[in-house]
Formats: sequence, C-alpha cells, structure tokens
Amino acid sequence: MGSCGRWRMPSTDEARNSETELKFEVARGALGKLLKHPALAVPATLARLHSIYYDTPDHDLRNAGLSLRVREVEGRFIQTVKARESPGALARGEWECTVAGPGPDLAALAGGPAEALLNGHADALGAVFSTTVERAVRLWREGSALVELSVDKGRIDAGDHHEPIHEIELELKAGDIGDLFGLARALAGAAPIVLSFDSKAERGYRLAGHDTTAALKAEQAALTADTAAQDAFRRIARGCLSQVAGNGKLLLAVRSPQVLHQARVGLRRLRAALAAFEPLVGDGRLEQIMAEAKWLAGEFDRARDLDVFIQTTMPADEEGLAPEPALAAFNKRLLVAQAGAYDRAVAAVASRRFADLLLEAAAWIEVGDWAADSAPERAALRDVPISDFGAQALERQYAKLLKAGHHFGRLDAEARHRMRIKGKKLRYAADFFGEAFPEHPKRRRRFIAGLKDLQELLGQLNDIAVAGDLAAEVAGKRAGDAAFAAGLLIGSRRCVEPAMIDEAGRAWDAFRRLPRFWPEPTS
Repeated sequence: MGSCGRWRMPSTDEARNSETELKFEVARGALGKLLKHPALAVPATLARLHSIYYDTPDHDLRNAGLSLRVREVEGRFIQTVKARESPGALARGEWECTVAGPGPDLAALAGGPAEALLNGHADALGAVFSTTVERAVRLWREGSALVELSVDKGRIDAGDHHEPIHEIELELKAGDIGDLFGLARALAGAAPIVLSFDSKAERGYRLAGHDTTAALKAEQAALTADTAAQDAFRRIARGCLSQVAGNGKLLLAVRSPQVLHQARVGLRRLRAALAAFEPLVGDGRLEQIMAEAKWLAGEFDRARDLDVFIQTTMPADEEGLAPEPALAAFNKRLLVAQAGAYDRAVAAVASRRFADLLLEAAAWIEVGDWAADSAPERAALRDVPISDFGAQALERQYAKLLKAGHHFGRLDAEARHRMRIKGKKLRYAADFFGEAFPEHPKRRRRFIAGLKDLQELLGQLNDIAVAGDLAAEVAGKRAGDAAFAAGLLIGSRRCVEPAMIDEAGRAWDAFRRLPRFWPEPTS
C-alpha cells in the first residue's frame, strides 16, 4: 500500500474557498469557441485519465453517498473515495492515496467511511463502470484569485453502454468564490455551456443501471435542529436547483412525462424554498430569481396539463361515451397539441435563458447580497438554528392555508386552486424542515400524510377545471367529431366533481384536526 492522506470533509470556510468547484456541460461543437476565451487561450497541461469505479453488487457505496475509484495517471494509480455533502453541493469530502495497481486496495480504506460500510463485504467489490478522459488543465489568475480550469473530453463505459463526456470544471484554488462565478459568467458568454450538478460517478451508475433517462427525484437535505439557517437554505436550495438542472438535461434527450413532472417539482420546491426563507434571503435578486423560475414553470405548464389530460381524462371514458370516430379525431388533435407543448418545453431548457437561470441562481445561493447583509437583524438571522427558523416558516405557511380554506364548502374552483397552492408550499416546507423536529416523528408523518391526501383531492379537482378549457381549445371552435368527443369526455368528468368536493371537504376537516409537529407559537 502506498502513502495515504486522511479522510476529510470540507469545513464551511473551505467550502467557500479552496475546494469549491463548478462543472459545466459543453454543447457539441462549442469547444472551439470556448477555447478562444482568454482564460483558455493559454498553454495547457495534458493528461490521459483512465478511472475504474468499484462497488458491491447492491451498490452499497453509492447508496451511502460514496464513490470509490482507482485512476491511472502516467503509470501511477491513485485510489479516491468521495462523498457528497448534500444534493447539489459544490464541495465534497475526499480521501486519496497511491496504490499498487488498478484494483482497489482494501487496506488503504482504513479510517474512512468506506471501511465500516464494506466490513464483511469487501470481497464483493467489483468494477461497475469506467471513464476515459483526455484532460487539458490551465490556470487562470486575476488579482488574488487562482482557478484551475479542466477541459475534459472522453466517455463513460458500462458494459456495452457508452456515454460521451464534454465538460469544463472550474476549481477555486485561491481567492473568493465570487471570482469563480465571475469567470463562469465570462465563459458562459463566450460559448453555450450549462451548469451541471452531475458527477461522472453518478452518470456512470445510471449508465450501468440502464436508467440514463429516468426522472430525477428530489433528495432530502441533511439537517439537524441546530443547523444554521443560512446553511440549511443553501443545502435545500442547491438540491432544488440540482433537480431542475438534471431533469432539464434529461428533457433534451427524452420527452417523458415523468421527467417533465420532476422538472416542475424541482421548480416548485425551489420557489417554495425561496418563499419559506424570504425573511433571510430577501434582497434585490430574490424577485428576479423567482420571476425566472416562474417563467420556466410557465414554459412547462401546457405540456404537463396535456400529459395529465391524456393520462386521466382520456382513460375515464371507460363506458365508451364518445363514438370511436369522434374520439379518434379528438385524440389526433390532442397528440398534435402535446407535441407542440413539448417543443416549447424543450426549447426552454435548450435556451441561453435557462442556462443563465441555473448559473445566476447558483451564484446567488452561494454569494448573494443576502449573505453579506450587515443589518443586525439579518446578520443574526443567518445563524439562527433551523429548528427556530423552520418553526416560524411552517407557522406562516400553515396560517395561510387555514385562511385560504376558510368556509371550504363555499369555495369556487379558482379559490380551491389558490388553497391548493398554499397547501403545496406547506407540504414542501414540512419536507424541508421536518428533520429539524425529531421529537414527534409519528405526528410529523401523520401531518404530512393528511396534507398529501388533501393535496391529491384538490389536485384532481383542479385537473377537472383545467381539462374543460384545455379540451375546448384542443377541439377547436368549429363543431365536429373532435368537439363532440371533447364535450362528452369533460361532461363525464364533471359528473364526479360534486362527490369529489365533498370528499375533499372531509379530508380538509380531518387535516385541520391534526396537531402540529413543530412547537406552537406562544403568543
């Protein structure tokens, strides 16, 4: 075994400085334009890197948030274990040592998190995938800032499956993180690059599992009761942005309702996080980030509405109410409308505006004006334990939902929709802050389950309301088979609306009786 370093996770200060990294996907054919930027128009150090990633058959390391690789560099073999701090994090724990060959050195894992995890299972380690990369490394200096720029071209191999690598990584070696984002903005202005939170390891695992187009779901940010509010915000917001970025990339490859849905979920979670943390992060940029997130959601909405219509309203015609010719005519128009809606959604995630949203939101999360506000109240709020901050945020959202649902039986469709939005914000806030209140786990589960039941019913009622306008628009103004089928389909759905309103009312009554899982306000 060669010499090994000790296992380490970056501290908060380190995460802000020497070990902060940004990664960007480079569009095909754009590398030449990118290399003309002054930061890259300098001699580079070239290297060929071949890395093999190892894990157990059940992927125990991946499931624990770890990766184990052995990389060959100029005849030397370096074994590395990496861990994520949280979804979307810009800094990760790392442990490296030189080993004798391309296979993992189990003795060298002593003292790190992989040792305990693989206890008794180390013999089951096997190669899962590999990466082969031609790397060109350059250094950029400006003032006190020093950034290492690595341009990677290569591919990931997992059995018979392959995926290209076209990336540029920016690692801050010295200076302020603001300098790193400043350089990133300059490069983004020179060529089409898109911020990516995907590690090569995670891409390789998905390739090995043949799930490269599977929608990316939200991951829970790791919080404890005493996590500082500013740290909690960054962890939560990074995770939301990572979900948006990952599913946005997938949408370019596959027009999947699941991928589109999870992209929208990421956006809703991001907007809910910004609303929940507004007392902390409310600065001049907050409204701009919110506006851009709202724009993107709007570009997705029509495709999602049509997906829901096709998946729920169309199958509802089990009794064959619409004659086959009429149904076929309407279905044809529906599929044309769906294709057009996906064109719009894909165009949005392929746009410079989307790339700018990801980069500017990431920069603001890390080094926005909110983080340097010297006003005493704002400065103090940054270090408030998330259990205190979260209790206040939950109480605000809970009060808004109670107000929106007052006299539920008298609410019209629009009012129920507004209530549903308030419920979503409370649901996401409960997800964000739930782990900060470990005292009542059963109470928390019941609260979230009751809220989920209510949300599903309000969602179904909203789908009925949206479906009417959507069907009329798709069918067109002229009378004919398509319009006839649309009318019958919507009529059949609206027949169940009164009973569904009654059921939602009962779910609302049941939810209101559930106790809070966070401390109740004292005044």
